[in-house]
Amino acid sequence: MKLPLWPLKFALRGIPDAVHSRLLSHGFNHLLKGQSFSSKLDYLQGKRLWLTITDTGNTWRFRIQDGRFLPDQLQSAPEIHISGKLNHFLLLATRNEDPDTLFFARQLSMEGNTEDGLYLKNMIDAMEFDSEAHFKAFIGEAIGIRLAAQFKRLDLGRHLNALVNS
Repeated sequence: MKLPLWPLKFALRGIPDAVHSRLLSHGFNHLLKGQSFSSKLDYLQGKRLWLTITDTGNTWRFRIQDGRFLPDQLQSAPEIHISGKLNHFLLLATRNEDPDTLFFARQLSMEGNTEDGLYLKNMIDAMEFDSEAHFKAFIGEAIGIRLAAQFKRLDLGRHLNALVNS
């Protein structure tokens, strides 16, 4: 069963972009804990990234600093600007479509510094989320190992993929 996107679109339109940027930066930083690929953000140190959802009119602004995403309020053009429809960003976030397909089919577009944009796209493409490393970094070794085992048993990724692809 595919869920309709209109409630999410409605919520996105009703909340200021600065609030979204702050919440998303916290979420991104939380997910980066314990991940080996997080060190690859060092290459993008001080760079600014905008994500624009074209069908809701949202633009979320971030600055990458010390391996973390920070909300950014500057209005001048960023080094990397990715834009597209909400459903295409969700396909990317849930790994239901690879970045190359979305960018080459022009479902997501990228503007700004080509080298930085390609670096970010390739980093996204190569990411493999390690739930055990994340849980261990977040709540400690002993509990993290147990929680990761429970997480794998629930197979939440399969359920999320079914919701997005149905």
